[in-house]
Amino acid sequence: MDRHTTPSAGLGFLVGLGLLLSSAAIAQDVAEPEQLRMLGRCSGCVVEGLDLSGRRLTGVDLSESTIRDVDFSGANLNIALFDDATLENVSFASANLTGASFVGARLINVSFENTILKAAVFDAAILEDTDIGRGISCNTQLPDDTTDSTECN
Repeated sequence: MDRHTTPSAGLGFLVGLGLLLSSAAIAQDVAEPEQLRMLGRCSGCVVEGLDLSGRRLTGVDLSESTIRDVDFSGANLNIALFDDATLENVSFASANLTGASFVGARLINVSFENTILKAAVFDAAILEDTDIGRGISCNTQLPDDTTDSTECN
């Protein structure tokens, strides 16, 4: 069977790829809680001054985002991505962050009181005025490459 690509098919692929890459490079400001849920993937976004307490945001991708003055208290953030993000004055109190990733993130004055951090990853994260030890840890990878399993049942 002879396989080939027509010039128009190749051009369509390149145009589609170009649109995808250009839209990924544009940072978005998130002004309303519903907007974040609709986006799902919001890499490089700016999220400020929102009350997202009790929201279901499973798998949300906030990698490389700036998150400031946000309340995620009691939210469900299973397998959420915060890799290389900057979080400042953020509360995750009593939230569920099972499997969440904070690889290379910078956390400034972030509250994890009674937060479920099972299998969460903080590899190479920078913590300033932040104590992840106040959360519930089980197989939690800490910034110093150790694992905290003190709360495993």
